[in-house]
Amino acid sequence: MTEDLSAALAVVAERGWFAGRSPEHRAALAKLVRLRRYNPGEALYHYGDPPNGLFGLVSGALDIVVPRSDGLEVTIHRAEPGFWVGELAIFTNKTRRVSVFAAMPTQTLHIPYTALRQLVRDEPRFYEDFYELVEANFGNALQLLANLTTPTSVGRVASRLLLHDALKPAGASALQISQAKLAELVALSLPTLQRVMRRLQQKGLIELGYGQIRIVDRQGLVALSTGDFPPADPG
Repeated sequence: MTEDLSAALAVVAERGWFAGRSPEHRAALAKLVRLRRYNPGEALYHYGDPPNGLFGLVSGALDIVVPRSDGLEVTIHRAEPGFWVGELAIFTNKTRRVSVFAAMPTQTLHIPYTALRQLVRDEPRFYEDFYELVEANFGNALQLLANLTTPTSVGRVASRLLLHDALKPAGASALQISQAKLAELVALSLPTLQRVMRRLQQKGLIELGYGQIRIVDRQGLVALSTGDFPPADPG
């Protein structure tokens, strides 16, 4: 287990919030973390739960889910390794505002709530680190919101694919996401999303596989995200 924990820490030390901490602060946080594994669909926490700690994604993927006003839940983000979540409820001492689920077999690093609170009480300088995480996640939320305001379905899909491409783990050749999940993320019906994806594939911008999407022409998707999409072929 010690070797597994060391390997997990090495992953998050290469990307994301943890990678930006000073060596001293990474070492202090490493003393508090526990390695946890989740099956697909298993919750790290639910909307309305009391805070239970901070989670850093090592492998697999996490779905961030929020309730709508009608009571239905929607996925707003598919997180990749290096992503950390759970900081806001800890320092406001409020219940969770989102639910977080494992999207596939997933490993995380977990810093328990009590250990984290004790750390910042003993060492207030750590507050700056966690405020940076709050700011980073808030910035991501604003970007996701901005993407949803893209007026065309094609531009919206292109923007989301580019976002996931930028966040995918080093060495990954494809995005591990189904079309059904992508449709939810961009607030489109599945048939509409499938029509857009077929057009993108016909134009040579992407390749579709089972549960995955490979970007072939990134610059072409950038052009689409700004609204410059060629007309559909006749017939």
